[in-house]
This record gives sequence, C-alpha cells and structure tokens, in this order.
Amino acid sequence: MICYSQKRLKNIYLLKEMNYKDYIESVPDFPKEGILYRDIQPLLEDNVAFSMAIAEMGKLIDKVPEYWVGIESRGFIFASALSFFYGGGVKLIRKSGKLPNKNLKRVNYSLEYGIDTIEMKSGSGSVVLVDDIYATGGTMKASEELSKICGYDTIGKICLLDIGIVEDHDIRCLINY
Repeated sequence: MICYSQKRLKNIYLLKEMNYKDYIESVPDFPKEGILYRDIQPLLEDNVAFSMAIAEMGKLIDKVPEYWVGIESRGFIFASALSFFYGGGVKLIRKSGKLPNKNLKRVNYSLEYGIDTIEMKSGSGSVVLVDDIYATGGTMKASEELSKICGYDTIGKICLLDIGIVEDHDIRCLINY
C-alpha cells in the first residue's frame, strides 16, 4: 500500500533534483568562536525538501527495520518520519531521567566537556539508529552499545548530515561536508 505522501513524492521527483545543502544554513562562530554550526531548520521548514530528505534517508538502508530508533532529540523527528514513510515502529534513546519506565538500561559516554548518560527501554527486534547530525560519533557509538545491551539488533545507522569531522565511519548520511 502506498500512502499519500509517497504518491506525492513520486510526482515531486519528476519535477526536480534536490540539492539538500541549499537547505542547510551555515552559521559561523556559533555556539562559540571558531565553530561553524550547520542549521537544519531551513530543511525542516520546507515541506518538499523535508519529504524528499526522508525518502532519500530511507534508501540509505538495505532493509526496513522493526524499529527506527530516534536519538535525543532531533533524531526523534527523523525516526518518526521514516517510520511513517517506510513502516516499522519508533523507539527512543533519551537522556537520563526522561523515561519513566523501570525496565531501562543506561550507557555513559564522554563529551568534549564531560560525561552524559543515555537510556532506552529493553526489548528485541531489528533497529536502525537515526540522528540528525553526525559529528564526532560519540553519541552514535553509545547508542549502538545501548541498543545491543537492551536486546536489539542494529542493522543500520543513519544521519541527515555529516559535518565532516570523522573521515572513516560506517554511518550513512544524506548530506556530507
């Protein structure tokens, strides 16, 4: 069964080829001097660009998973849209203290400025980990470890945008800098 958005996208594909970088705003010296921030809001604001990005992100995966796992917090947006477009459920990886369930597992991981903790509800099934930005890889690595501890089989890892800090990785990204 093809949903309305898939039919509409098929027609959009015939009209134009999308350059997604046109929808990413580069903001120098944010949040601090020397950092070039890649703002994805313009892409999210444009219905056609966002819809096409979701369709293309799904094509980065070989098989539709049982669950798309959104990594806090913008990964939730992409995981939910991928679920709607391709099928499969949505699971969440949250920062510590955000989930009320007692059946949670935790993983600590290092940040440039300290340590953070992420949590996920245990279960089973195939998952694709989804985030918006791939930077140093720490959050994605911790999320993969957490998914395994929770009983899931990670069959893919995708992000909308790779800012280009790490050259050699296995994360599939739609936009690469």
